[in-house]
Amino acid sequence: MENKNKDWYIVGATILFFILAKLSSLHFRFGDENVYFYMSDAILNGFIPHRDFFLADPPVFIYIMAFFKMLFGSHIILFKTLPIFFDSLSAILIYLLLRGKNTLAVFAPILYLASFTVIATSDYVTGAEIMIPFILLAILLDQKAKPFWSGVFWALACLSKLYAGPALLGFLLYKLINKQYDNLKKIIISGVLTTIIIMLPFFLLAPQQTFYNLFIHQFNRPTGINKWNILIFFIKFEWLLILASIWGAIKIKNKFVLPLIFSIIFFLFYKDLYFLYLHILMPFIIILAILGLEFLWNKQKEIVYALGIVFIAIFLYSTSAYLNIYQKEGIFENPQEIAQALINTSDNSPIYGVQEVTPLVALMSGKKIFNNVIDTNTQNFAAKTHNLNKISEEAVKNGIYLI
Repeated sequence: MENKNKDWYIVGATILFFILAKLSSLHFRFGDENVYFYMSDAILNGFIPHRDFFLADPPVFIYIMAFFKMLFGSHIILFKTLPIFFDSLSAILIYLLLRGKNTLAVFAPILYLASFTVIATSDYVTGAEIMIPFILLAILLDQKAKPFWSGVFWALACLSKLYAGPALLGFLLYKLINKQYDNLKKIIISGVLTTIIIMLPFFLLAPQQTFYNLFIHQFNRPTGINKWNILIFFIKFEWLLILASIWGAIKIKNKFVLPLIFSIIFFLFYKDLYFLYLHILMPFIIILAILGLEFLWNKQKEIVYALGIVFIAIFLYSTSAYLNIYQKEGIFENPQEIAQALINTSDNSPIYGVQEVTPLVALMSGKKIFNNVIDTNTQNFAAKTHNLNKISEEAVKNGIYLI
C-alpha cells in the first residue's frame, strides 16, 4: 500500500510540473484550432455541423468544444488549457493500465508527458487530446471486464477523430485472434449502438452532406506535406521509445501491439499526414516501452539504468529544441489588434479569409464569418468540397472584410 501511495505522489508531481510548465506559456497560434473555437461558438448559436457548416470529422469533439465554450465564455485563451489537462488525464490512464504487476509503471506518465511529441502537440487544440483518453478508457474498461462500456468509449474516440478507427480495428482483431468472442460481440454491439445514436440526427438532417464530409471528402483530399519528412522528424525525437516499444511488442504480445501496428500502417498510406496526427501513437509506444523495460528489469537491471541515462539525455536535447525553436513557431501575436480594427468599422459586413486566422479574429470582434465558410483550408478547395469561384463571387457581391 505504501509503495502504491508513493507511486501516486510521483505521478501527481509529474502531472503538476507538466501543467505548471505548459500554463506558463499559453499563446494563440496559427492553425486549425481557431476553426474549432469558432465552430464551438456556432453550435451554441444554434448551427449544426454538416448541415450548416462543413466539418471534416464526426461531431463528438466539436460538441465537447461547445461545452467548454459555454464554460469559458469570451475567455477564448482558456481553450488552450484543454490539451494540457487532457494529456495529463491520458498520463493517469496509462499508469492505471500498467500498474499492478509492473514495477516500472510509475515511469510511464513521466515518459509520456516528457516526450517531445506530447510537449509539442499540447501547444495546439487538435481533437487528439480528447480522442486519446477515450481510447485509453475503452482499453481500461475492457481490462476491468466491462466490454459494453469499452465499446461505447471506442465509438466516442472514433466519433471524435476518424483516425482512431485503425487502432480500434487492431484491438478487435486481437480479440478475434484470442477467441474472446463474447467480449468482441459486446464491444461491437455497444459501439454500433453508440454510433447510431450520435450520428443518426446528422444523417436525418443532412444525409448527403454528412456522408460526403465524412467519407467522400477524405478520399478526395490531395497529397499534403511529404509524409516521410514528418515520420523522420517523429523518429528523430522518439527513437529510443520506439526501439523500446518494438522490444516490448516482441517480448510481450498483448492487446496494445495491433492497435499500434494498424495505426502506423494507416499513416503510411494516408495521403494527407500531419505531425499532430502521430500523437495517437504515443500511448501505445509508451505502454509497450514500459513492458519491454520491465522485461529487461527482471533480467538485467543495469541495461535499464543505462537506457534511463540515455533517455534523460534525449529529453534534455528535445526539450532544448522545443524551447529554443518549436515553442516559438506559429504564435499569433496580434489577434486582439486585428479584432479591434474590425470592431471600429462602421458596418456589419461579415469577414472571410484564411482559416488559421479568420475564425479567431471573428470570435474576438463579434463579426460573423461569411456564409459560415469557416474552414478554408486549401485542401478543402482542392478536394472540391468548397467551390472557390462560387464563394469568391458571392463574397464580392455581398461585401466582406477579407482577412
